[in-house]
Parts: sequence; structure tokens; C-alpha cells
Amino acid sequence: MKLGIIILVILTIGYLIYLFRYYILWFLDAIKVTFLNQKGVKDIQKEGMNKRNLKNDDIKKYIEMSKKALDKLNVNYNRKFILNQELERHLRYSRFSEKYVLELLHEILEYMNLDKDNINLKINYISSKYYMKYAGMYSEKVDYSKEKEILINIQNDMSMDTVISILAHECTHYLLLSNNIKIDNRMQNECLTDITAIVLGFGKFMVEGYKISNRVIYDEEFHRSIKKDRVGYLSYKDVKYAIKNI
Repeated sequence: MKLGIIILVILTIGYLIYLFRYYILWFLDAIKVTFLNQKGVKDIQKEGMNKRNLKNDDIKKYIEMSKKALDKLNVNYNRKFILNQELERHLRYSRFSEKYVLELLHEILEYMNLDKDNINLKINYISSKYYMKYAGMYSEKVDYSKEKEILINIQNDMSMDTVISILAHECTHYLLLSNNIKIDNRMQNECLTDITAIVLGFGKFMVEGYKISNRVIYDEEFHRSIKKDRVGYLSYKDVKYAIKNI
């Protein structure tokens, strides 16, 4: 009788763990990521493209440049990126743990038909009370290994759309730069990269991920203030216009 009760209790606990597994994973990953967020970064973003609005003619020019580049590379852009639902659930519950951000990166690389074997992912978890100098970076070694790296800085109040937008932008750098497609002017090249990511089908995520948010931040001398913050090189208005005109 006692053995039967013990087995029933074990089965019940196992069933409850199965039912609430995503919440349990979220709790465990939340603890891990929270500890990684304690340090913070005091790297202040002085200025950037994200407060500017491009002229509509410039956006159309970048769209045409993007399409010509993608046609040259035989990359299909008449589609939209759809995130795997299982992965989306994990990303939401895990607060962007390294395991699932890496899976997201691989999904985006596969969508763009890019090699994922020789690219490394580096994640910095940064307190949301500090400005970031940049949200992501793509780099590659010039030696024989041809190793590539994508760096992403994740703040603990970022939305999933923002994280996807950052990775889409950096993967688009990978696609364009590995085929020697770029503009010498850095800011113009960043705009081209953002527009190309939209053309490739990431507009749905970027229009949400590039929205301006108000947040309490601290400057270099720890003076408390509320400032507008966002990622990306296009304004919300620019992204909306680009989506409409592709």
C-alpha cells in the first residue's frame, strides 16, 4: 500500500514537472541570467543614426541596391522569416539564455543559406540602466581559419523582437561583407544592411524591435536621468516606409 502511494506521488510530481517544464526552465535560466546582469556596463552611446530619419528617396535607393545585391547572390527575398514556435517559447521563458540565442542565430543563418559551422557567438548581458555603445557587431579573422564572430549585447529588458533584429542585422553583415558588398561610408553601409535585412523578410521583427523606449539610465558620473533608447540605424518611421515600399 505504501509502495503504491509512493509510486503515485512520484508519477504525479513527474507529470506536474512535465506540465510546467517551460516555467521551471524559465525560472532556472532567469536566475542564471540575472546573476550575469549584475555587473553592468558604463559605455555611454554619445550619438548614432538611430535618431535620424532618412529621406524617402534614399530608402528607395537602398531597397534597389539590396535587391540587386541579393539577385546577384541568388538569395530569395520574396518571403518572410518565421520563428520556430518551440524556440520562440524557449526564448520568452529563458530570458535569452545563451543556448536559445545560439539556436536563434542558427535559424537565421539557415534562413539566409549561410554557413553556421565557422561562426562563433559571443553574448554580453548588460544591465538595462546603462546605455550601450552598440547592440551587436560582426567581425571575421583575416588569417587562414576565416573564422567569424557575432557579438550581441543583451539588456535584461529587451524584447524578443529587438534581439531578433540585432541578430538579423549582424547576419546580414555576414551575408554582404563575405561577398564584398558594402558602401565605404560606414553609416550608409549600416543603413544598407538594415534595409537589406528588411528586404530579406525581417521587417515584422524590426518594426517592433526598433521602437524607441524610455528608460532610467545613469551617465558616467552616475547622475540619474530618463532618456530615450533604441537600437538600429533606421528610425521607426524609416522601417515602416521601407516595409511599405519593398
